[in-house]
Amino acid sequence: MSKVVAVTGGIGSGKTEVCNAFMALGVPVVDLDHIARDMSAPGSSAMQAVRVQFGDAMFNADGQLDRAKLRELVFAEPDALDQLNQIMHPAIRLEAIRQIAQYADAYVVLAIPLLVESRDDWRMIDHVLVVDCDEQMQLARVIQRSQLSEGMAQAMIAAQSSRDERLAIADSVIENDQTLAKLQEKVLEFHKNFSKTCQ
Repeated sequence: MSKVVAVTGGIGSGKTEVCNAFMALGVPVVDLDHIARDMSAPGSSAMQAVRVQFGDAMFNADGQLDRAKLRELVFAEPDALDQLNQIMHPAIRLEAIRQIAQYADAYVVLAIPLLVESRDDWRMIDHVLVVDCDEQMQLARVIQRSQLSEGMAQAMIAAQSSRDERLAIADSVIENDQTLAKLQEKVLEFHKNFSKTCQ
């Protein structure tokens, strides 16, 4: 079975760019956000459970999940976030394990935003790679990318584990504080070094 490298980091840290760089190198990437989006399709069992828990108000007239409304709810009410996680996490985890098992590559990247919060659920991870940047840079990226107010962006960052907590579980760290080209170089260097450990 392939080794599993978990790529994690706070919102706005640059996980997506790191995963794109791995894919450009031919490394398979299993992305929990993509799996969660697929599970958000109208009529899915996960969405039926979300509707029961949070009501019809969280859905548009065409049955699509209203992500913005749900995001506001879970960041305003910690209990709501716990309830959503209890619905989504087990289903996402099972699908991720199924996808990882399909590959015979030396290693597979598992893109997992909230690893600190769910580390006990992911015993199959062989190496934790944290994408890191300072908090001011993180805040600026979240505001720019998502067109959010500074207050909402700060609330989203605060709802996640702290930078120190992420760094505490890291086996490796990639600092994303320079250009995209520099970030890609760092991913290539990690790839070369980690591939040697898989032989």
